[in-house]
Amino acid sequence: MKNQNIDDKIKQALAAEDAEIYSQFAEEPSLLAQSLQLLKTRNRWLNVMVMVVVTVFMGVGIYSLWMFTQSEETKSLIGWAMSFGFSMAVVSMLKIWAWMEIEKYSTIREIKRLELQVARLTQRLDDSNK
Repeated sequence: MKNQNIDDKIKQALAAEDAEIYSQFAEEPSLLAQSLQLLKTRNRWLNVMVMVVVTVFMGVGIYSLWMFTQSEETKSLIGWAMSFGFSMAVVSMLKIWAWMEIEKYSTIREIKRLELQVARLTQRLDDSNK
């Protein structure tokens, strides 16, 4: 609620042309759009590799879980359980890494919005001083 009030105050303080520019950038992209943005960055090869590894380890985890339910010996139960646990740990860590990348790009987007506002304010101050 407080953030909404602050956003409304900022929009009221901006000039009409600034408000139009601000409204173009004010809308947050969806989670899917943010995830797909990872494939458009400078490190896209690394992000694609992470997505492939996550998919592979998810498949290994599902297969391990299936084999765990089919096993009857204690030794194989332990082995398949460890395989499942390791696979899910790898998937979890790589998902956390991907979320951190998404958050990084979200932070960069906010900084660029602030830069735009500072540049517009500087321009307006220069125009008023002339």
